[in-house]
Amino acid sequence: MRNLARAAWWWLLAVVLLPSAAWAHASLIASNPADGVLLARAPSTLTLTFNEPVEPLTIRIVDQSGASADVTQIRRDGAQLVLTPPTTLGDGAHVISWRVISADGHPVGGSTTFWIGWRGVNAPQVVRSDDMLLRGAIWLVRLAIYLGLFVGAGGAFFVAWMRGPSTPAMRAIGNVVNSVALAALALSVGLQGLDALALPLSSLLDLDVWIVGAHGSFGLSAAIAAAALLLALLSHRASGALAKVMSLGALVGVGLALATTGHAATASPRWLTTPAVFVHGVALTFWIGALAPLALAMRGPRQTTVNVLTRFSRAIPFAVAALLASGLLLAIVQLERLDALWTTSYGRVLAFKLALVALLLAIALWNRLYLTSRIERARLKSRRHMRRTIVAELVLVVGILGIVGLWRFTPPPRALTVAAVPFFTHLHTGQMMADITVSPGHAGPINIAIQLRTPDEQVLSAKGVSVTLSSADNGIEPSTAEAQSLGGGQWRVSMAAPVAGRWTLTLDVLISDFDQLHAAAPILIN
Repeated sequence: MRNLARAAWWWLLAVVLLPSAAWAHASLIASNPADGVLLARAPSTLTLTFNEPVEPLTIRIVDQSGASADVTQIRRDGAQLVLTPPTTLGDGAHVISWRVISADGHPVGGSTTFWIGWRGVNAPQVVRSDDMLLRGAIWLVRLAIYLGLFVGAGGAFFVAWMRGPSTPAMRAIGNVVNSVALAALALSVGLQGLDALALPLSSLLDLDVWIVGAHGSFGLSAAIAAAALLLALLSHRASGALAKVMSLGALVGVGLALATTGHAATASPRWLTTPAVFVHGVALTFWIGALAPLALAMRGPRQTTVNVLTRFSRAIPFAVAALLASGLLLAIVQLERLDALWTTSYGRVLAFKLALVALLLAIALWNRLYLTSRIERARLKSRRHMRRTIVAELVLVVGILGIVGLWRFTPPPRALTVAAVPFFTHLHTGQMMADITVSPGHAGPINIAIQLRTPDEQVLSAKGVSVTLSSADNGIEPSTAEAQSLGGGQWRVSMAAPVAGRWTLTLDVLISDFDQLHAAAPILIN
């Protein structure tokens, strides 16, 4: 048993501390210039296209000497960022290094490379920090916030509405978890800013870090969570209808805070997933918040204990049903396919969570079907057993919330599906060269960007370009479309690659009425 616990701990630690390069939330699906392309002349603007609207944080251009310049002129057009370079770009290699905030409130970064004029110099390397200490701090702070929201706000609601024990011990528990959560919530804004700007913990006192951390959906969620925690604190000092109103506000605030940001709340379709997250959060808060008051009620007068248990037993089936239904819906949306449960980091975290939730449900079922009836028959020993099982439930809850905190670093499979890397290939014949970028690199609608040049690196002028796609492996006959000229030897066409696998892309380049060039290359669609 000890070896199993140690193995589980190291598995969780590995998930927390794995490098962030594989953990994207928003995804870059196309760029102009395309990644790896060679341009004849410097472009006046650069475009980054994501799978969802993003908020730019830091974008800079690094040239072949390693010198970098920040891009300050950024225009947002839906899911596109249109960048104006601060200066005219010279010949050689250039890297666009970008870092943005995605719709789920999580920062993500990357880079794309292109050349101007010639390929004689390798692209500069962009170094990205991956502060494991920062990741650990983010996870620990998130756990403290969860405990405050679920145990603190949920406990306040249970005391006010289920007439749980409003004892000094219960007020002390509420004051401690809510106060710690408020402090953790304030710190989380700074940590969010550090993560967004890819800065180490030593930069925590910088004002810009806190300004960036408070922006976007994360800042809104933090503000709502702070209001919920304050209402929970105040409800312990009130009584009657005022305590009920405050604690109800705290409960609703928890649901709203969770539904404002995060993977699940921003998944499509949002009209379905956002309410599901709200319901999931409210149901979970009611259940977890009931545990500490119930444990304390086991020490009170027998009739008071029976009354509290009876009221809880009537309400909890509805909360569990709502919790399971909303959780199943969100899991289906996030996983998209069953094998993602064991083939992705997100799925493995979910599987571990489900195992602990199943154990938690088993204990709760035992309490309701066996111990509750024995307590009603004045069995004092059963009250001690109930108190111990509730403590066990609380320990499991801490473990579950710790696992849930790992989702801050693990994108759902639905995001990974979109995050397929564009496919790039280079064609070289005796009469022409072509840089071809297919984006996104997965099955479905695709955009094909083509840069035509002569073998001596000059722009190849063409009157027309036809692109043909075929897949003999999948029994798909050729499909042809005419590309549109963008000037400077650049052409673009939209087509469809409905299935994954090996495809053949054929170019027919019309030079004149009597001269046509032909070339083909294999491409891989994921």
